[in-house]
Amino acid sequence: MAFAMHHVVLIPGFFGFGALGKFSYFAGVSEALAAEFRRRGLPVDIVEVATLPTASIRHRAAQVLETLADVARLDDGPLHLIAHSTGGLDARLAIAPTASLPTPVTFTSYDRICTLVTIATPHFGTPLASFFSSAMGYPLLRVLASLSISALEQGRLPLAAAIRLGKLVFRLDDWVGLSGTFADELYANLLEDFSDDRRQELIAFLEGVSRDQSLVFQLTSAGCDLLNACTADPAGVRYGCVVTRGRPASMSTFVRNGANPYAQYLYALYATLHRIAGFGNGRFFPKPVDAQRLPLERAYGVVPSHRESDGIVPTLSQIWGEVIHATHADHLDVIGHYGGRRGDRIDSDWLPSASGFDAAAFTALWGSIAEFVTRQVRSAPSAGVENVGTERTALDVEEASERTG
Repeated sequence: MAFAMHHVVLIPGFFGFGALGKFSYFAGVSEALAAEFRRRGLPVDIVEVATLPTASIRHRAAQVLETLADVARLDDGPLHLIAHSTGGLDARLAIAPTASLPTPVTFTSYDRICTLVTIATPHFGTPLASFFSSAMGYPLLRVLASLSISALEQGRLPLAAAIRLGKLVFRLDDWVGLSGTFADELYANLLEDFSDDRRQELIAFLEGVSRDQSLVFQLTSAGCDLLNACTADPAGVRYGCVVTRGRPASMSTFVRNGANPYAQYLYALYATLHRIAGFGNGRFFPKPVDAQRLPLERAYGVVPSHRESDGIVPTLSQIWGEVIHATHADHLDVIGHYGGRRGDRIDSDWLPSASGFDAAAFTALWGSIAEFVTRQVRSAPSAGVENVGTERTALDVEEASERTG
């Protein structure tokens, strides 16, 4: 088994996409992961799922299943799933043999699925979903997407003029000493070559957001509670999770950002999201068992409270199976959007949390994932290693007490 080709499937999360222009959802991940597997002598083929940005978990899971079926037809090699954010929920539903999914594809190779690693996945929901499913938040995504589609559909001439104007605006910051900003990366990777194909690519993505936002409600704690009740973990799959915790916003970071308008705006956005993500009810989050508690304490000094998050997902909501890595990072750092130089290019930090996450932390994280997968592959099947569970949530205990009087 160790010498067979292993297939690794990367699954994106909320607003997920393979690539828009030169933007990649998993920025530098395939390269880092392939290098880590080579170091461990495990031959792997890495593919990414082309998902629906905000569709329901059931429809997104169907696309995961279709990708698994395509990969399984290549040969009889083992399958490994690595999923970021909501992609972890998609993956869990996709590999549940009893799940009813909207796809004509039949998948029968469940016994070939060896591991599932979830990264910053809201297994028990996130308060941000409650906000965006509110009377104010729910229409916001649809309105913004619809306005963007209308602008893109106006035609090439006015759009081309707007892009030329945008180029001038994006270059103004360079003239005042703000080079290498997220605006520069936006223009270079998405707008500079704004052909008809690129325009249609963006329209298709935004139409997906506008048409189906079922995912938003499903990421509430109540929605995830229902998913957890209906999705049993297959016995032959080993589960691991990567847990992230972002640093709370601080006035010192605002001061350090100085007069940079991009940095100030994006940090204010992070501060707002981090605050909303801390409004969760701790009753929904399970208490980590000892095997999960130890890596959390090694990384953070203490077990995080239910109010701590990576700016999007509460840290305690991310625990499912073995905690294989815990780190100070925001929700986008872990998939390569942490900023800094890579080779001959500079990438921007799209959620600048001042977490301290860097290239070394990125390599360590994906190295831990490769180590987990390799360890499971080389473990004797008869070893009987069980998935690490979690203690029941306070809500579970409360409901059980009510049933027994």
